[in-house]
Amino acid sequence: MYKQIFIILVFGCMVTTGCNSTRMFSRGDKSMQNGQYKEAISYYDKGLKSSDNYDAILNKGIAQWRVREFSNAERSFTDAINTSPQYASLAYYYRAEMGFKSGNLESALSDVNQSLKQDPLNVQVLNLRGRIHTLQGSYTDAIRDLSTAIIIEGESRVAGYLYHNRAIAYIGKDDFKSARNDCEQFIRFLKINNLPITVEDNYLLGVLQYAVDDEEGALTSWEHLPPVQRDRIRRVVGNSNSMNQL
Repeated sequence: MYKQIFIILVFGCMVTTGCNSTRMFSRGDKSMQNGQYKEAISYYDKGLKSSDNYDAILNKGIAQWRVREFSNAERSFTDAINTSPQYASLAYYYRAEMGFKSGNLESALSDVNQSLKQDPLNVQVLNLRGRIHTLQGSYTDAIRDLSTAIIIEGESRVAGYLYHNRAIAYIGKDDFKSARNDCEQFIRFLKINNLPITVEDNYLLGVLQYAVDDEEGALTSWEHLPPVQRDRIRRVVGNSNSMNQL
């Protein structure tokens, strides 16, 4: 009889503890949705005192990243990986992003490779690995990853940036025609989605168009540049009749 009562009491405590953790995690998730990241971190910490939970640890790391607690965020992503190493694709990805931004490319590449082993069709991770390969000078690998991401993504608000990143990789291979085509696709994407086109966007497109002897296209792109930029281009390119139209 006493054993049964003891087991019931222990089980009841375990259930109560689990419920409290679940409640804290739910509040943390709600705070995340509302952009209240410090509040979310507090809720996750409370819940994690009595229960390890991969999603909660991962979200805590994301919240810490949002409030620029980078060392804490990296520690949380590592904890998430250790908690569930076989299902940690997103934790590997976010830790890779931190490595990429801090210039630790080898560590970032190792993490994206682990992420893609678990989720090989993740466009964000393929994009990140493509960018890492570009910075490392592995342009063929970069183009392959970014091309795969473009195929998976199709027409979306992400696809345009994939074209931009692939254009940079093509430039690394001196394939200016392919780079021009991707850059034009990127500009087209920005226009369709009513997104701002920067001076740098127009400048790069013009340079690539000029590099493949599309002087008329280059002039059209450079028309949108500030006067100081146009004067700089004239000095570099020369004062041909067409350049005088700038």
